[in-house]
Amino acid sequence: MVKSTDKIQRWCGTLRAAVLGISGMVFSFLAYQLLINGQVRYVESESFDLLWQSEQASNGVLFALSVPLLAGMLLNMYWIMRLLKLFSVGHFFHNSCYTCYLGFIWTKIALVLYSSGLTFSLDYWYHTLYHSNQVVLKIPFGELMTLGLFAMVAYLLKAAKEIEDENKEFV
Repeated sequence: MVKSTDKIQRWCGTLRAAVLGISGMVFSFLAYQLLINGQVRYVESESFDLLWQSEQASNGVLFALSVPLLAGMLLNMYWIMRLLKLFSVGHFFHNSCYTCYLGFIWTKIALVLYSSGLTFSLDYWYHTLYHSNQVVLKIPFGELMTLGLFAMVAYLLKAAKEIEDENKEFV
């Protein structure tokens, strides 16, 4: 048991380094695209791209609207890195792990909802400027259901851990 726990801890440390390296490359690419090419590549909206290239829309306002998405990505990176650090020192069922799970899930839910609202708002903005017929509200129901299920599983795991701790104290 101790041998497999040590192996898991080493893998989590290695995975943490890999995630950090890949994230660094992705964020470097995003910064390069913004600073050198003048493009925002982390917003998945055709209307955003069209407005960004338009003379009638302010790129500063568009960038400000996209900042919560970037902040959410960074916050999710924090939750993943913190969770892997806890795993690498052997805290697999610690309360801090539960906090990381929920922090990641709720941040992801907020990002999905914000992204949907942003896409709708940008479509409407583009429609008012160019009299387009395309205003779409996309709600990724499947992704929200999956994230909700993950949150429920995290709550159940925490409850099971609390019951196990109570049983250990009783014995």
